[in-house]
Amino acid sequence: MKKLLFTLYTLALTLATLAQSKSGNVYEFLDLPTSARSVAIGGNHASIGTTEICHIFMNPAQLNDSAAYSVGLNVCPMPQDIVYGSLGVGGKLYDLGIVGLGVQYINYGEFTNYDEYEVEQGKVTARETAIYLMYARKLMPRLTVGAAFKPIISHLAEYRSFGIAMDMGARYIGRSGRFQAAIVARNLGGQITTYDEDGSHEVLPIDLSIGCNYTTEHAPFRLSCTMKDICHWDLSPDRNNRISGGDNLMRHLLFGVEFIPAKGFWFGMGYNHRQRKEARTSSAGGAAGISWGAGICIRNIHVDYGHGRYHLAGSANSISISYDGFTSFLKPRN
Repeated sequence: MKKLLFTLYTLALTLATLAQSKSGNVYEFLDLPTSARSVAIGGNHASIGTTEICHIFMNPAQLNDSAAYSVGLNVCPMPQDIVYGSLGVGGKLYDLGIVGLGVQYINYGEFTNYDEYEVEQGKVTARETAIYLMYARKLMPRLTVGAAFKPIISHLAEYRSFGIAMDMGARYIGRSGRFQAAIVARNLGGQITTYDEDGSHEVLPIDLSIGCNYTTEHAPFRLSCTMKDICHWDLSPDRNNRISGGDNLMRHLLFGVEFIPAKGFWFGMGYNHRQRKEARTSSAGGAAGISWGAGICIRNIHVDYGHGRYHLAGSANSISISYDGFTSFLKPRN
C-alpha cells in the first residue's frame, strides 16, 4: 500500500507541474502513433489491451514479460515523401524488472534550398530522431510503473537542436484481466541546444493522458477510451475562435473498438474528434478522424496494418511487424 500511495503521489505532483505548462511546437513528431494498431483505434491510447513491443513507446508501463523477449518495427509512409516509424526491443533483468530500447524517427525528405535572391543553393534534408531507454517494474501483482529517458536529435536543413525528455506511466490490470487502466505523462523535458544559438528554448509537446480498455466477457470485443492533453484544457484555435465546452471535451478523447474473434486475429476502428475538426473543411475531409486496421499473428510473428486520415493531403498507412518468439532461449534460468 505504501508503494501504491507513493506512486499516486508522484503522479499527482507531475499533474500539478504540467498544469502550469503549455504545449510547444518543437519535436512534435514525438506525439505520432508508433504502431499500426494505435493508428487503427484512434491514436496514442494510454492503455492498450495488447502487450506487443510496438506499443511501449506510448506508455513505458506497457513493458511486461510478454514484451521482454521481442523485437518490433513500425513504418508509416505519408504524403510528400515523409516517412516516420519506430523500432523497439525488450529484455528482462531477472527479478529487477523489464527494460526496453527503442528508436522513433521521422524523415521529412529532401528539399531545394534557395537564398534570399531565389538562387538555388542545392538540396537539404530534414529529419528527427528520439532514442528511448525504458524500464518497468511491478509494484504489485496488478500494478506496473515505468519510465523512459529520451535523448532527441533534430536536424532541419542547416539547423540543429538537441533535447532530453522523460516519460512516466503506470498501468493497472483488474482482477479478471478484462479491465485495464493507465496514466502516462509524456515528453517532460526541454531543449539543451536550440536551432538558433541566440534563440529562446521552445517547449516540448508535453502530454498527460488517462485511459482504460475493457474486453467484454461474452463477446469478442475490446473497447478503449483515452483522455489526452489534460493539462492544456482549452483547445480553441485562438482567442477569437472559441469552441463550445462539449466540442472542447470531445477533442480530448480518443475512442477505439476491436473485434477479436480468435487469438491470432483482430480488426479495429477508431475515432479522433480533434483530428476530424482540425483536418476537415466544408468541401473535403469527410473521413478525417476515422481510422481502421487489422492484424494477424502466425507463429509468434505479428503483422498489423492501420489506416488513418490526418490531413487533406491524403491518408497514412502504417505497418507494424513484431516477433516475440525469443522467449524459449533468452529467458533467464533460475
